[in-house]
Amino acid sequence: MTILLLVLAHLIADFYLQTETMVSDKKKYLLRHLVHHTITIFLALTVLYFVQGTEFLTQVLLPTLVIVTLHGVVDGIKIKLQEKSVTTQRQNSYNLSLFVGDQLLHIISILVVCYLFIKVDLGDIFHYILLSLKLIEGVQPDHGLVNSLLFLCIMFILCTSVTGHLIKIMLGTLTRHLSLFEGKYTLRDLAVSATSEKNMSEEYTYMVMKHQDLSRGKVIGYLERLLVVALILMGSFSAVGFIVAAKSLTRFKQMDDRDWAEYFLLGTLTSFLLAIVYGVVLKVVLLG
Repeated sequence: MTILLLVLAHLIADFYLQTETMVSDKKKYLLRHLVHHTITIFLALTVLYFVQGTEFLTQVLLPTLVIVTLHGVVDGIKIKLQEKSVTTQRQNSYNLSLFVGDQLLHIISILVVCYLFIKVDLGDIFHYILLSLKLIEGVQPDHGLVNSLLFLCIMFILCTSVTGHLIKIMLGTLTRHLSLFEGKYTLRDLAVSATSEKNMSEEYTYMVMKHQDLSRGKVIGYLERLLVVALILMGSFSAVGFIVAAKSLTRFKQMDDRDWAEYFLLGTLTSFLLAIVYGVVLKVVLLG
């Protein structure tokens, strides 16, 4: 319960309380971001204190201070590394590695604090995880209602916001050519030459992307992953293919553009792959 609650508090502060403006200029808004983390971590540890705590100073105040301080250090290092100049070809993979490494370090810092201050046995936790995932033989642990709900909340955030952010970093920003929405510009009744009797009719395709289109795309991504997870939990693996087909049909005309098609397929396949992984993990852990 302790680790799950702290991880949930971290995810809420990192992916719900942190706005796009804060992400775009993290150096400027780092202090505000740390305040968000202080609030969520403090509230989580306070809940734990009332449930199973004995010393407020060592089990709430000090862990909060250490976790937030470590978070600030990790984010500061990440900001410095992001300022490092990299080639355009490697920019996406570089930012993706920073994102994954950043999140792993935050989780590790939470584990270390739990071990040092709250006396959580990490060996038992690791064994519990292996049993839950059925990676080792043994009696399946009873998760309990609270742990199951916390785990569901964490998986929900991973399936929606975290995965959406990861895919966004992996694909990078849309180029001017791809960040366009389908439209048409037609030139008609143009003479081929001054003496020509036939007219020429040409049709050009151009695209204009609106902010609303990006927002809708993000929501669609959330819904498609949640739907895939639900289908996996129900055992309807074959139905996942229909979602892929339905999504592809909505972009059928744009598939003529090879760049767009590759961009679309990479994002879609990554989204579905991670959703399937989440669904399988939930099915194994909660449903056996």
